[in-house]
Amino acid sequence: MKVIYQVGRLDNPAQATKEFYIKNFHGEKVDESGKAELSSIVLRDFLRKRNYEAKTVIVYPVSIVFNSKLPEYIQPEELKNELVEIFKDPSNYLKNPHEFIDRIELERNRDEKLIVHSLGEYLGISLDANYDDIVLEILFDMIERYLKGELEELYLDISSGHNIYISAILEAARHFAVFSHLVNWIDDTKSPKIYITFSDPIIGSSAKSFEIHIQQQRFTAFFSSPIKSKEAADYNFSFLREIYPDPNNNSKGSEAVKLKQQAREKRKKLKEKIEMFCLLFSAIKNNVPLYLYYQHYHSADEIKEEIFKLIDHAKARLCSDYQKSPNLNKRAYIDAVLSLGFYIGIVNVLEKYNVTMFCHDTGIDIETVKNSFSEIYLIFRLHTNIVMLGNEVSNTQEKLKQIGDISTWTGLYRIIDPDKSAGEIDPRNFFAHSGFERNATEVRTENDRVLVRYSLNVNFNDINCWLKRRLE
Repeated sequence: MKVIYQVGRLDNPAQATKEFYIKNFHGEKVDESGKAELSSIVLRDFLRKRNYEAKTVIVYPVSIVFNSKLPEYIQPEELKNELVEIFKDPSNYLKNPHEFIDRIELERNRDEKLIVHSLGEYLGISLDANYDDIVLEILFDMIERYLKGELEELYLDISSGHNIYISAILEAARHFAVFSHLVNWIDDTKSPKIYITFSDPIIGSSAKSFEIHIQQQRFTAFFSSPIKSKEAADYNFSFLREIYPDPNNNSKGSEAVKLKQQAREKRKKLKEKIEMFCLLFSAIKNNVPLYLYYQHYHSADEIKEEIFKLIDHAKARLCSDYQKSPNLNKRAYIDAVLSLGFYIGIVNVLEKYNVTMFCHDTGIDIETVKNSFSEIYLIFRLHTNIVMLGNEVSNTQEKLKQIGDISTWTGLYRIIDPDKSAGEIDPRNFFAHSGFERNATEVRTENDRVLVRYSLNVNFNDINCWLKRRLE
């Protein structure tokens, strides 16, 4: 589905309808024109004529109805009278603006709408919203559509609307682009292409028709964690309290206890997934592949469900009052959403290369680890890791060739230095040797294969702490 976002106008229909035309579509010369209140409607109809699935999402600032001229052309009379009452007392409208806007027969060719908060004073009505909340409202809409399979290509029509809403749409699209790239490391072509569209200037122009211009936007995502070491290691993901805060003191007694428990349970489930993302990311970044075979990570569907829950919770806070917005912590939400999207991308890669828990008694072929992660590192563009892992595996295989067959599990420290006894696992050596630290790793041979595993005394809590410290 090609989805087109544009800020709505609700202008006088006698003046709003314009003729728009398209001459160039992605380098192809075309000749298409149409009349509509908004250029996005003409673009949508053009796409549908070419057998594409397309829809418009018209973004309405909640202040859109606070226009003194709107009663002059709004129909029917009953709606005019209702609007006049809203001007006098907007409280009910601001609790649920959807119902009233749905009944306005302007821009009726839109497919769907998205109502967002507004800033400023209109007809003496003060609206106290936060710009960041408007960005999140649009971003959440894009992400939901994408994860539900309803958005395959994104068009941002910036021909209408005040700067604040255009800026919010563009910023939301930038975050969305990063999110979709982080989800699709295996096949980046699955990330929706994003286009900015705009018409020739209309205000002050004497032209009878206006060209729609389409320009592709390009975004890049890097293998870099949205969450850094200080937040993971020192603050224990405390930013999640901004997403699922403890309830206010309005509730008392058992109800207050229940609400607090619910908030804690939501934070706990979100933290489990955010923390696992951090551990997997750091293990890949810091080149400790064997560790990843020991992790019971979540499925992509479980992570998607967590994203939906997070968005639903945020939308409930946002939609509770359109007089003012809740002033959400945008950074916290974006860090969480990008991390969860990145988690999906990592899980898809690990599953493709069968990086799952294995039988500890049997072990895993070190050559399999090397081959799988050479390809995984290539996907994540971690070329140095390929060289380091290859050298480490080759050195281990060479040492074992010199010794001969080892039928029982033997600590790697005995292979490297038979005269030394087992010691403590050294974090520096752990990372310097691609996770195959001598005191942590056991080996055995089977035919021509070298099998590896971590010894039973390995404390994964310690390794988890080291990995969090090395987040970057």
